Amino acid sequence: MNLTIRYKRNAHQREFHADKTTKLLHLSTGFGGGKSYAAVMKSLDLSILNRRTHGGLMCPTYGEFKRDMLPLFEDILESNKIRYEYHKTDHYFSFPWTKKMLWIASAENKLRGPNWGWGVINELTLCPIVRYREFMGRVRDKRAVVSQIASVGTPEGISSDYYEFFIEKPPVGLSTKVIYGDTRANLDNLSAEYIPMLEAAYDQKMLQAYLKGLWVNMNANQFYYAFDPAVNEDKSMVPMSGLKAHVAMDFNVDYMTATIWHYDGANLYGVDEIVLPHNADTVKMTEALKARGYRPETTTIYPDPAAKARSTKGLPDATILRNQGFTDIRMKLAAPSFRKRQLNMNNLLAKGVIKFNPEKMPSFKKDLVGVAQNPITLEKDKSNPRLTHASDGVDYMTDILFPLSGEKPMAPHVVRVR
Repeated sequence: MNLTIRYKRNAHQREFHADKTTKLLHLSTGFGGGKSYAAVMKSLDLSILNRRTHGGLMCPTYGEFKRDMLPLFEDILESNKIRYEYHKTDHYFSFPWTKKMLWIASAENKLRGPNWGWGVINELTLCPIVRYREFMGRVRDKRAVVSQIASVGTPEGISSDYYEFFIEKPPVGLSTKVIYGDTRANLDNLSAEYIPMLEAAYDQKMLQAYLKGLWVNMNANQFYYAFDPAVNEDKSMVPMSGLKAHVAMDFNVDYMTATIWHYDGANLYGVDEIVLPHNADTVKMTEALKARGYRPETTTIYPDPAAKARSTKGLPDATILRNQGFTDIRMKLAAPSFRKRQLNMNNLLAKGVIKFNPEKMPSFKKDLVGVAQNPITLEKDKSNPRLTHASDGVDYMTDILFPLSGEKPMAPHVVRVR
């Protein structure tokens, strides 16, 4: 079959379309950068290359697909005089060059059943990362010639799960690549007023994301405003078996979190973290600590002060820690106020007292850049269930080890639980 589909590519679309070897390929552009158009063209290209396998196209919602993607498919296919059918009930396209379908999926629901050879995702950063991982598990038909998962989106900030996935901790054994696209490279397809409207609507930081497609810290009300990677990060730091481990612990059952530090009397050095999945409990956390080599006799734990009363599994959490052998437990009678925690932590961050390995402690870093402050109450914004767990524990620990200037350290018998 002789087939020509006209495609006047801009620079980033050209690079995205040409890449046939990267397993997990992502195009990150500003608004109006032509990413959805590129996703349609990539879908058609992969369908032609993989005639023997089904493919999948995922969008954040079916409504988004109907509003944005379906009109693009119709326009491109009809303007190129290509026969096609879209099955509205079962959500799939059929094309003349293959008997296999392009199935449409929504990130609103768990992906069950499909067996695809390739896939494309529109507006990836608006999809929960659990759906992306499920999507990866659906692309498994070995008959595919180009078994690629190509995605497009506008970055949602460095606290996004996708920043961690593609930039901080790319999956081992899978090739990944992010292509960045500036909206201004797509001027041929935009009205003359569009770029000035973007520039008028957003400040310079937001324009880095929404015009240039770059990952930035979008948190305007950053709780830990003094965090500076140049001052507080050190990738060379690792756990040292001969040193005491200081463990800052938060007891939330969803993403129960512990960060592990060394302390020399003047500075804290973050070397490790443990994040347990849903429905965790204190026993599981103690088992995880021991499995990592943190022995009770050389470990000090700084838990949430509520551990004296609250329980994740029957007994109070402090009692469970002691029963598991961790007897050096230090906590105050009540958690410090959010404002006090903020002032103390930012003072320590600004002075370089807190240093940590971001590769070993991604959740803690995500808190430092992503946790917002409510401008009215001055408290931490707890609306994101993935954030605040790591930093809460460190707040409690630093309140004990580094009391604010002018405060007297609490008496050991009040702080320590034996």
